[in-house]
Amino acid sequence: MAQKRKTTSRKTSAKKRPSGRTNSGSSFGRFLLGIIILAGLAYAALAIKEGQLVPNVIQEFSVESLLPSKSDTQKPEPTTVKKELAAPTPKKEEPKAVEPEKSLDYDAFDLYFTTAFDFGWPAYSTTDAVIERPYYTISYSEEHEQAMWVAYKLVADSLAKPTFERKDNFREDPRVRTESASLADYRGSGYDRGHLAPAADFSYDEFALSQSFYMSNMSPQDPSFNRGIWKKLEDQVRNWAKVNNTIYVVTGPVLNKKFKTIGRNEVSVPEYYYKIVLDIEKPEVKAIAFLMKNEKSSADLSTFVVSIDELEKLTKLDFFPAMPDELEDALESGISINKWF
Repeated sequence: MAQKRKTTSRKTSAKKRPSGRTNSGSSFGRFLLGIIILAGLAYAALAIKEGQLVPNVIQEFSVESLLPSKSDTQKPEPTTVKKELAAPTPKKEEPKAVEPEKSLDYDAFDLYFTTAFDFGWPAYSTTDAVIERPYYTISYSEEHEQAMWVAYKLVADSLAKPTFERKDNFREDPRVRTESASLADYRGSGYDRGHLAPAADFSYDEFALSQSFYMSNMSPQDPSFNRGIWKKLEDQVRNWAKVNNTIYVVTGPVLNKKFKTIGRNEVSVPEYYYKIVLDIEKPEVKAIAFLMKNEKSSADLSTFVVSIDELEKLTKLDFFPAMPDELEDALESGISINKWF
């Protein structure tokens, strides 16, 4: 009916044609149509750019975001967030990290990397003061006047040989370019010249035994610690070498801050020491790590066991970097006391 009326008006009267009402409506329609076309083109361009039918802007749009927030609904939100944050922090579940180690097929790994001369060393750079000796290697810290780490291989056949008597020939290390700590630094300090690589691990060879007494291999240890729980751990490591045929040992002080010092050379007195033992021979590849405070203790050795990952965070060292990542993660993330004790 409306169409007929418009047609009639055009034929009978020319006054209605130029009326303002008809022109304004037509112009507005064209304007609205133009906006719709432009919006459609913009939507299509955005969809093509993002490679999806519905752009992210449309997906993320929420009507609620345009509404003003109510003050009485703001209070419950923090409590909800607190509950959500508290839930994921049960540290008791961390020991589950040992599970990947159990399921890993060690026979699938070619242990070629163990033949490298520096296999047992933590990661190092050309600027590190690394001193390689026939029986052990150290990385010396001039700042703390002692080794950051000492690494060596311990073999059952060597420990089965007759032993030489220790002569306690403590002396400065001529291979430390900046000069090592001296005997005078320890004199009257109240601390033992504690071996990092123990003399008893090298008593099968007179030359090796003598080299273990360089001051670069010493660290200030509380006498009750050095002659007590630390010695107990050293004895246990030798027993593990005899049982497992060949093991790799990395040990040292935790040098992660400024410490109390002794002597003219200001030798740092560490608060903690670590020791890592690795058995890389099949079929049972395994590793264990210890962290001990520099003080007297009568606790069982197993109570000092930590993951290698924990030691890496504490010492800022990267242990056994030559391993394939999957094997390294399995050995370093978990704690497997039952495989050793």
